[in-house]
Amino acid sequence: MNSSEFASRKEIMDLARQLGEALARSKELYDYREAERQVASDSETCRLTRAFKQKRSEFIAKQDDPNCSQESLEKCAAELDAADRDMKSNPLIAAYYCKGSAFNNLIYQINQLLKYYTINSEESAQFSSAGCSSCSGCGHK
Repeated sequence: MNSSEFASRKEIMDLARQLGEALARSKELYDYREAERQVASDSETCRLTRAFKQKRSEFIAKQDDPNCSQESLEKCAAELDAADRDMKSNPLIAAYYCKGSAFNNLIYQINQLLKYYTINSEESAQFSSAGCSSCSGCGHK
């Protein structure tokens, strides 16, 4: 590759902006935001979420307390697990997690494509077999 073939920083940033705009219009993000709106507007999901957050805070406080007994910590952990199960068994919260997972999966797939197109398999093989002499920190010889 010669210098006339390089992509400019501006070109790369423009493409990143376009990707961001496309993601903002994606069905996955729309569904995730809609599920988030439904969770936020439902009193039961808010109650379950508050209960979980309160139990999580209590558990963290007990973990940090050197005077907390193991029995008390285990009881709090069981209550936290129960609050987590209650929260995730709510259909709106379950849908929220599912839609969030779908959006995160899309981001993951994009990241995999970026890796694929930026780390050429020939270059990877060259580094692993021939090593590199440009630095001393990576372990390649």
